[in-house]
Amino acid sequence: MFTFGWFSSGRDQAAVDLFSTAITYMEQGFIPARVAYVFCDRAPGESPASDRFQEAVRRRGVPLITLSSQGLRRLIREGHPEIETAREDFDHKVIALVRAYPAEVVVLAGYMLIVSPLLCRTFLCLNLHPAVPGGPQGTWQEVMWQLMAQGAREAGAMMHLATPELDAGPPVTYFRFSLSGPEFEPLWEQFRLKLRQQTLSDLRLREGEAEPLFAKIRAEELRREFPLILLTLKAVAEGTVRLTPRGPEAGGRLLSAGLDLTSEVEDFLKKTPN
Repeated sequence: MFTFGWFSSGRDQAAVDLFSTAITYMEQGFIPARVAYVFCDRAPGESPASDRFQEAVRRRGVPLITLSSQGLRRLIREGHPEIETAREDFDHKVIALVRAYPAEVVVLAGYMLIVSPLLCRTFLCLNLHPAVPGGPQGTWQEVMWQLMAQGAREAGAMMHLATPELDAGPPVTYFRFSLSGPEFEPLWEQFRLKLRQQTLSDLRLREGEAEPLFAKIRAEELRREFPLILLTLKAVAEGTVRLTPRGPEAGGRLLSAGLDLTSEVEDFLKKTPN
């Protein structure tokens, strides 16, 4: 049976929900795989949210490994000149801890640390990015604002292989959805009207994530994330997509643009209650 490793910071309920949902789909056979271990970079007692996540892992009987990244996170906040060395030292310790639980692919599921080149070289790491291949880079907030500033006509998300270059690893799977139509056009019109009266920077400061177009794009992207992750794990576990250091392969051929799962994601949403 295919084996996944699972990296999460366990920072919120979404981390619990994603892990629990993935395990359920594995137990039901939808994803023919198991999670060999879960690694969390928060120590027990470090935060209520990560404690709840760790308890959820223990309840499902999955081996739990923890190592606090608190010291590393402090160096990152301080902008310490030796951040990259410290990051690699931390990942060296993580690799030593998880080696006892072999897994074919590591899933970065709400893992709030940038992984080092060492970790990328050691494991095949699947990561979620809230943009289609070739789309905007950065945090999900930055991606949403870039889409709006560009007047983009579509949005989406992808699962990609993590590489030393942030958000630039080979795409594995992705989905797209339209930003046109009756649900979006009035919001675009309101947004354009606001930009005639203020700069985008001012709008971001005044309304932030509550801006209606921003909120709508994010909501539509977010509701498709779980299906994309689950369907990607299924495709990898079944061998539909084979992950290699140079990128995903299908039928022995490199998938340079990744696998479009838009139809599968939309079908999943229709069959699964919200």
